[in-house]
Amino acid sequence: MNRPFEIQPLRLLGGWTVEFNNFYECEPDNCNDFGEYFVEDLLQLTNSKHKLVLDVGWYPDSDKNGTYKLFLIKDFNWEKPLEYFESRNTKEIVEKIEYWTNYGFYQKYL
Repeated sequence: MNRPFEIQPLRLLGGWTVEFNNFYECEPDNCNDFGEYFVEDLLQLTNSKHKLVLDVGWYPDSDKNGTYKLFLIKDFNWEKPLEYFESRNTKEIVEKIEYWTNYGFYQKYL
């Protein structure tokens, strides 16, 4: 698979580990090979000290009518996310990721 887009740059504070990253600089409305870039498993970050998971996916998988979904999870409780956000705009998702991974934001859940 030849991917002409680069991995989406993110500004993260220390304490977060990238578990997997398939999140590319590609807007959903301007991307060839849509099914290669817009899948359920785009990005997962963990903060093991605080037992937090930040997960990003595209739902439904590979569907051009889908949307990004972003979850912030505590103690692996996927049934009750601390935060949830969805958008078709990559920039909005990047902004939420950077905001939610900031200690000033997530400390209220510790």
